[in-house]
Amino acid sequence: MAIAPVKRMEVLLPKDELEGFISYLQELGVAQLDPLPYEELELASSPAEVADYERWLGRINHVIQSLPETEPKKGLEKLLTPKPKYSASLRKVLLDYGYERVVEDYEELEAKRAQLLQNIKQIEREKEFLSPLAAFQVPLRSLNGFNRCLLKIAEVKAEDVPGLKGQLADQPAAISVISAEKNLTYVLIVYHQSLKEEVEAIFSGYKLNFISLEPYLSRLKGDEKVSDLLAGLGQQKAQAGAEISQLEKDMAGLAVHRSPLMAVYDVLLNEKQKLAGVSLAGLTEKTAWLAGWVPVAQADYLAQKVSQFSPNIYLNLREPKPEERDEAPVILDNPQLIKPFEVVTTLYGLPRPGGIDPTIYLAPFFFVFVGLCLSEGGYGLVMALLSLFYLKKAEPKGGTRLFMTLLFYLGLSNMIFGTLFGGWFGFPIKPLVLIDPIKNPIPYLILSLALGFIQVMLSTFLSLVKEFRRGNKVTAIAVKGGWLLLLPSLLFYFLLKQPPLLGILTLVGAAGIVFFSSPSRNIFARFFNGLYALYGITSYFSDTLSYSRLLALGLSTGVIAMVVNSLVQIAWGFPFIGWLVAILIFAGGHLFNLAIGLLGGFVHSMRLQFVEFFGRFYEGGGKPFQPVKLVNKYIEFIR
Repeated sequence: MAIAPVKRMEVLLPKDELEGFISYLQELGVAQLDPLPYEELELASSPAEVADYERWLGRINHVIQSLPETEPKKGLEKLLTPKPKYSASLRKVLLDYGYERVVEDYEELEAKRAQLLQNIKQIEREKEFLSPLAAFQVPLRSLNGFNRCLLKIAEVKAEDVPGLKGQLADQPAAISVISAEKNLTYVLIVYHQSLKEEVEAIFSGYKLNFISLEPYLSRLKGDEKVSDLLAGLGQQKAQAGAEISQLEKDMAGLAVHRSPLMAVYDVLLNEKQKLAGVSLAGLTEKTAWLAGWVPVAQADYLAQKVSQFSPNIYLNLREPKPEERDEAPVILDNPQLIKPFEVVTTLYGLPRPGGIDPTIYLAPFFFVFVGLCLSEGGYGLVMALLSLFYLKKAEPKGGTRLFMTLLFYLGLSNMIFGTLFGGWFGFPIKPLVLIDPIKNPIPYLILSLALGFIQVMLSTFLSLVKEFRRGNKVTAIAVKGGWLLLLPSLLFYFLLKQPPLLGILTLVGAAGIVFFSSPSRNIFARFFNGLYALYGITSYFSDTLSYSRLLALGLSTGVIAMVVNSLVQIAWGFPFIGWLVAILIFAGGHLFNLAIGLLGGFVHSMRLQFVEFFGRFYEGGGKPFQPVKLVNKYIEFIR
């Protein structure tokens, strides 16, 4: 249809009512607020101080994600469960809920668990360090108190032990093997202090890794051995594990607070958004000024609600001034049946204010093109049923609802065009098939190109409308109208064996393009620039040929479906488990074909809209209408 008209909103209110009014606007959800030129108007501003909210939002969100659900939902059930609903009037009540204590209690338990887990890691490192020395059956306290001897525990390669023993045999030293593991051996070396340099010179010839037990000697209470230390570490680990289990039970016990915390999170999120709205106000000592936009359709409703909120608020709703129109937000206004196709428009970008909303024009083409690309009735039935089930069960809102409704439409499209031009899961209903693109692709190609030519002509007509609105009436009628006259006349001139009237119309259209394309006053420059503009006919032909991709995608879907069915027939002949293999191939193959076919059909149909259709008339750059409203992440606020 068109872009919904908006009005400029200006609000003057007492400063002490500002926060309450912004909160009220959030509940109404019909007005957008804009920053003001504070310096120009000599107004003060109040930057939003949201650090505290952001900190609490982060902490609460962490607790929500960590706590288990009281009634766990998995898979499809979780996806389809609607958000809990809360009345917007409960926002202040929810803020009084003692969420701070719950969060702090959970964080305290979590910190204790983290410390215990860190202790367990340290215990495991110590056990890994001491385990090779478990066979050292000597009280560790006896390693102290030697005045003339030195004791070393070392890790040495097993292949080096004989050589090391041989060299130490000539010295006042002794070496004893404690344990051996794979390629490593752990040894105790005792030598006289007076020959320290000679013995250590021998050590330098080998790769020895000396092990110090000094940190453990200070912990000794008696004649403990390494095995005793390991047993003590095992007990400490078991005790820490038991404490962690208890802490996790205590943390899980806080799961009863998960739902209230979800509600509190959304309340705080909206409080943060409220402060952002407050920061947009221009302030004097006692008053506040707000400015923004409201849809014309909601203007009377807003005026009525503002008067109910407070008699001290002045609301002015007016038409935007010429210099304000380019800054106006864009709201697409289409019939309910067409609205889901706004998803395609917004993926490209909103039209600029005063531009053309292409949604109603692209909707029938997009519906048909996706059906021609996939051309599979069975796949369409699956898409339609799944989309409808999700819409009914999950009750999605906003953009998600529009997208799922669009998928439902595209499922219907494939049921229709799959029946007429393809089949149902690779099996055509022959009495209903109008064109079989696999057996006879030429009629399907002609249909694709004909639809493409019609859409290209529609884009040219919309470019005529755009130029006419801008006041370029000569360009609109002579040039854009010239193309609308030239191209169909030229096409039918060749198809209908050259009737004279069509030839004349072709020449009239070409003349309009040649003589009115250039703004130059020089007749020769005007003529030759016009001839060059006439060369643009090649772009029309190339754009029309782009629609041949509808044939290519339709063929690929049908061929893959037939291949899947052929594999099913082969698998069915396998002994014993052939039926099972055949079912798996049928389900997996067709699901795969549905996924890639839908993706390809959606993407290429969008490309035809964005490149071949939008290119001649569409101007993006519009800013979306972003009303001050309640944000719902975990719950849904209702009025």
